[in-house]
Amino acid sequence: MTDENIKSVDNSSEETFLDPATMDIQWHEYSEKFEDLLNDGLDSELIELATDISPGDLSEIVKPLSVDDTVKLISLLPRELASDVLAEIDKRSASAFVTLLDVEEIADIVEEMPSDEATDFLGELEDEKALEILAAMEPEERQEVTELLKYESDSAGGLMAKEFLAVSETADCLTAVNALKELDPDDLDEIHYIYTIDEAGKLLGRIRLVEMLMKPWSTPVADAMERDPHCVEADLDQEMVAQFVRTHDLVTLPVVDHDGVLLGVISADDVIDVIEEEATEDYSRLAGTSVDEFGETSPLRIARSRLPWLLAALVGQVGCVFMMKSFEAGLAATVALTFFIPAIMAMGGNTGIQTSSVVVRGLATGEVDVFHIGKYLLRELGTALITGGVIAICMYFVALFIVGNYQLALVLTISMLSVIVFAALVGTSIPLILHRIGIDPAIATGPFITTSNDIAAILIYLTMASLLLSEGVGA
Repeated sequence: MTDENIKSVDNSSEETFLDPATMDIQWHEYSEKFEDLLNDGLDSELIELATDISPGDLSEIVKPLSVDDTVKLISLLPRELASDVLAEIDKRSASAFVTLLDVEEIADIVEEMPSDEATDFLGELEDEKALEILAAMEPEERQEVTELLKYESDSAGGLMAKEFLAVSETADCLTAVNALKELDPDDLDEIHYIYTIDEAGKLLGRIRLVEMLMKPWSTPVADAMERDPHCVEADLDQEMVAQFVRTHDLVTLPVVDHDGVLLGVISADDVIDVIEEEATEDYSRLAGTSVDEFGETSPLRIARSRLPWLLAALVGQVGCVFMMKSFEAGLAATVALTFFIPAIMAMGGNTGIQTSSVVVRGLATGEVDVFHIGKYLLRELGTALITGGVIAICMYFVALFIVGNYQLALVLTISMLSVIVFAALVGTSIPLILHRIGIDPAIATGPFITTSNDIAAILIYLTMASLLLSEGVGA
């Protein structure tokens, strides 16, 4: 490995931001460089290199490192930088990290994190260890994190941070500016609005910093604020929060309780994390795997997460075997029927996965309206008739060429069209129905729809063959 690319971006004593056009390459080169320095025990050079890189890039650079190397690197970093990296590492590295350092040291690092990230980090640990770290934290930070830990991790309350600025509706702009100056400088990056509250702490409005600075200092904030800003209650599901932020193009989103009291603020970067988390979860379910597989290195644990899905699919496939056995006489009489069973099953499964994947994604992004199921069923029906018709015609000529029997070719054509239409309707309707009744539609994809379509494909194909070939194919 050469250091040319690394040196090209490491040309000043200030924080280095990598070239966005070649970030993947540079992350890889830095990871190798860090690994070499760790193996050689060159801690001073490692710290100098790490502190020169932006926290975001550093978080990506450490991902390929082993758990031991990651923990060692974080333990060498300055506390503020260590807190940024610690918030982004995987659960296994986090668990290893807390076992290697004293509770006091960990508490000092956690205190440097924003309250929402500190809550997420402690929430991943065993309760006993999390309580030890909480007890060692400063009272103010401990109180903030303890309040946030009361909320479900996948709710608005679990996403919000306590770093926000709220002033009384009776204050003027000068008072608000002075309150802003008193904030911790590390919290200023997250402050986009100043919120106004009444004596009971209820959210009344918000003021953009730029707008406030343009007002005369004597202007009451009540005259400058935007009243009744968008907000959500703390128990709202994170997926709905992400959709709300996307719909209204929000930078920050205040969180209130059932009485309208301001509790915290969700920032756009938290919403991006939610979108990534939900997409990862849906993709995992679509593939019949577990979210925990990402970053896992143990084949045993990965196999354990996949086996339940595969065993469920096996049960469905055994059902196909019994169904084919019930048509044993017809299959024995017309061996050519078996030639096309894999094609029928594959086309049904592929069609079901295609349609269900589109619907699940649309539901996740808000592009699909669950209250107009008929609209999407009609659209997929039309699509399936077109694609199924083309494929069925192709299969007609394939069957004529292979077996030279127009009756079998006709059976295959009608069956193929029927199976594709059925699979498209099932792949569309099941996610929509599940979403409508409050069940995550991602569980309807992958092995479930594939297996159900396999069973339906066999039933349609062999039933159609029994009806149309009752007088014998060879006649």
